[in-house]
Amino acid sequence: MLAASPEPVSAAAAAPAGLSGFLADLLGRICRGIKGMVPLVFAAGCQSPPAAPAAPPPAAVVEAPEKASAAASPDAAPVEEGPRELGKFKITFYYIVGEEEMIAQASRKKPPANDNRRVAAGESGGSGSASGTEAPAEGSAGDPGGKDLAAATPPETVTLYGPAPECEVIAETTREFMFEVMMQGTGRLRDGRLVNLWGRCNCSNHPCFHIIKEQHWGLTGTSRPLQPFRTVAVDPRLIKLGSLLYVPMLEGRTMPGRAPWGGFVHDGCVVADDTGGAVRNYHLDLFVGRRAWFLGVSDRPGRHSWAHQVPVFDGSKICERKGRQVSRKSGSI
Repeated sequence: MLAASPEPVSAAAAAPAGLSGFLADLLGRICRGIKGMVPLVFAAGCQSPPAAPAAPPPAAVVEAPEKASAAASPDAAPVEEGPRELGKFKITFYYIVGEEEMIAQASRKKPPANDNRRVAAGESGGSGSASGTEAPAEGSAGDPGGKDLAAATPPETVTLYGPAPECEVIAETTREFMFEVMMQGTGRLRDGRLVNLWGRCNCSNHPCFHIIKEQHWGLTGTSRPLQPFRTVAVDPRLIKLGSLLYVPMLEGRTMPGRAPWGGFVHDGCVVADDTGGAVRNYHLDLFVGRRAWFLGVSDRPGRHSWAHQVPVFDGSKICERKGRQVSRKSGSI
């Protein structure tokens, strides 16, 4: 019997061996040349994925350039600054004295002699000043025998002369009234005429005066009309004449008197139109019109403690002057 011949290996059986060899060979090639090959989808499993792109910067970082560009823009509104402070000032007051009032006052109480010596020594000047000191009480009963004494002893009289060289006689008045006009700068005679201090002259060794016409309150040292509660005397070495000033301590206060001179709520604006021999450095002398109005702006009878160390500001930005009117600019803070 013939020996059985071995069975031939079928192609289907040999195929797995050949396929595995082919795959092994292909995988080897891939591993050897993977650096030079284009990354394939299946290569993603061989390495970590690329890092995600960085997140955009926070909003605050993005806004910074916008703020800088807005500040550099020519259309941006400038920062508004308040008025410039000039310093702390002492405020005193001056007013027009009446001859009739002085005569009535002398009949009640004779003023101290040292007041006249102080004025004669030159301590008060052109505009004069009440200096914030206590004023004699107005309307007091006085000494019951005062009127009889005044009638028995007439007050000493002096002559008021006009400017040299004419030295025209203006009026005969009391010495007390003359000294008061020298202190305050302006006075009203019994006949209604308004007299201003002119200055020293050679008319019988007296200071000279002159009559003011067509002015209700008289003139300042710069020849501008005096305005109650608006005109202030200053030291021109410190404050330029004609300057507008802002005084916050005046703002909101109701001024005594009646319209058009008083009876209004002050807005703090005044004008430096006057000078005075006693007004030096950080000192303002506010014109208040009448002696009764001087008492009306006091916090106690004859006392003005609120007027010590008062802040004063440059008023050019918030105050204005239109003709004779001084007031707050419309829309100013």
